[in-house]
Amino acid sequence: CAASRQATCGAGCIPVPWLCDGEQQCPDGTDEQCECQCYSIPSVCGDKKVQCPGTHHCIPHWELCDRHQDCEDGWDEEGCPQQPCLPGQWQCKNRVCIMAEWKCNGIDDCGDSSDEDVCAPCPPGMMRCDEGKCILESLMCNDEDDCLDGTDEPSTCGELLVAAGHCYCSWSREKPQNCPTYVTSLLCSHRSELPARNMTPLSHLSCPRTHVPCRDGTECVAQEYVCDGEKDCADGSDEDGCAQLCNIQGQPAPCQSHEYPCKLGTCLNVSLVCDGRQNCADGSDEGDNCSVPCQQSCTHLCYPSPQGPWCWCDRGYRLAEDGLSCIDIDECTEWGEGACSQTCHNAPGSYSCGCLPGYLLEPDNQVCKLTGPEPMLLVAVQSEVLSYGLRSGQEEVLLATDKDHVVFSLDYDLVERKVFWMDLATESIHWKDLDSGKKGTLVKGVRSDCIAVDWLGRNLYWTDGAAGQVLATRLGAAWRGIPEYTVVMDGDLDQPHSLVLQPLAGLLYWSEVGSHPRLMEATMDGSRRRVLLAQGLGWPTALALDLTTRRIFWLDEKLGSIGSAHLDGTSVKVLQLGWVQSPFAAVVCEGHIYWTDRKTWSVQQVDKASGKNRTVLLKRHGQPHGLQLCPVVAILTCVALAGTNGCAKNNGGCAQLCLPNP
Repeated sequence: CAASRQATCGAGCIPVPWLCDGEQQCPDGTDEQCECQCYSIPSVCGDKKVQCPGTHHCIPHWELCDRHQDCEDGWDEEGCPQQPCLPGQWQCKNRVCIMAEWKCNGIDDCGDSSDEDVCAPCPPGMMRCDEGKCILESLMCNDEDDCLDGTDEPSTCGELLVAAGHCYCSWSREKPQNCPTYVTSLLCSHRSELPARNMTPLSHLSCPRTHVPCRDGTECVAQEYVCDGEKDCADGSDEDGCAQLCNIQGQPAPCQSHEYPCKLGTCLNVSLVCDGRQNCADGSDEGDNCSVPCQQSCTHLCYPSPQGPWCWCDRGYRLAEDGLSCIDIDECTEWGEGACSQTCHNAPGSYSCGCLPGYLLEPDNQVCKLTGPEPMLLVAVQSEVLSYGLRSGQEEVLLATDKDHVVFSLDYDLVERKVFWMDLATESIHWKDLDSGKKGTLVKGVRSDCIAVDWLGRNLYWTDGAAGQVLATRLGAAWRGIPEYTVVMDGDLDQPHSLVLQPLAGLLYWSEVGSHPRLMEATMDGSRRRVLLAQGLGWPTALALDLTTRRIFWLDEKLGSIGSAHLDGTSVKVLQLGWVQSPFAAVVCEGHIYWTDRKTWSVQQVDKASGKNRTVLLKRHGQPHGLQLCPVVAILTCVALAGTNGCAKNNGGCAQLCLPNP
């Protein structure tokens, strides 16, 4: 054994900090015979950490032999016992065990790309790095090393020139490519372009294809941020000339009915038009016809203008086709979710926002916030489950398993305050009571990509991507040596992955990530299946329900996007966001969507409507997987919405398993 770093343990070696730590690692228990004090942890790191040799870097004990190099020289992973993978798993070069079906799926599941090094060609729209893994072609030459060896950023990338609506890249100069210009394809379906004055050569800036350069050449912004009413570029060039574009269906016009459009695109209150002073920068609010008297029979108001007298409408109304009368604007319909965060009530010339029970309307009269206890995130990171307060940012370890067991998917039973999780190492679903601290095993011999708790019908569901199944068991089941579960759906499922439930309505939703990715809905007994969405998807690996707006959200690993749709599959909205890399699980709370990202080892949040204001909430040594929202949101939301779960009362009259069919 390595002197000063390891101790003899039978026929093998263990790290020194494992001695006298309260857990027996050696078969004969000699690592816990603590009368001898021959080994000690350097005091510079304290009792709970160990020092990387030759440095001042300290790491926690649990990072020793965790299959991840935490010391710069890899000392924490030297001499570690080889741990063979379980049946159905595949061992990477770095000794990490992954599900066998994840090999050659185009994703670096190992972390060292060894699961993709010797595989077939990458899927369409992707390229293979020299190191082996597949990345999106759009990540080529984006000034970020998406390949570990940097092969996606060759020296030939050169400068990006933007001129007259075309991009010239040195790695594809044979012909110009259509640029992701400010608004051409995004806002107006190729019918409009911004003035050429906004497209100037950039000497040292290269933007991803999902982003556009600001005029001053100092930064890039997402295409979705152009002409959204907020200046995201420091020079404001992402909002220049937006009033000259075609109107977007379902959005307010560039100038409202009580405003006057200046020629340069700004809007002016009609009371300032023809007042003898130039209020528009170009002076277009003054002219010879300002003196013509109003003689029209306007329903609301008549104002002079440089073009002669015009009829104008009060706020909340728009001018009818006859040019004289005014009609009410239904802000709730036309502005959609932009009007209110939850419920919207239209009124003549106005509208008002409301909130579901348990929420309080903020002073802006648009946004609803939760009342009562602080909403909490439950996050699975390696072998631990953490709670994270969304108001305070306070963290707490709720449970810790054996260091070589990864907490994969998880969910929460808000009735009995139990956490359920999938343990890939033992192919088991376990639980822990957060009040009593008791632990147990629900079922063994299962493999699952995602689990979900029906807290009302008292069942637990899970997906098995390899078998193409959705299965279920009773929450009150106890392991007695024989599996007690049923197959809810089988046959035509193409690698089911993420799974979310709507207990009060008796519905379940899942994503499929096979050759034909899609989002699906069914009743909880597996009947009445229907396709919600089957187009525009890559790998929708994380689903989340937002019942306050009755929308389903998904994060797409292949396309690097966040999408959402109404629960009937309509009103689809997709945001291409470069920082969505390897999402695993997601939840929605209030105005944000939260997700775990395995590539960046983090939990992140963004505004659910715009994709803006990205924040990294947690970042740990080790991949995060399962993510759930603490009970308060689920209780309040479900109670406020109509629906029926036939198993909620007396187990639906069933002796064993009851599956709802509303």
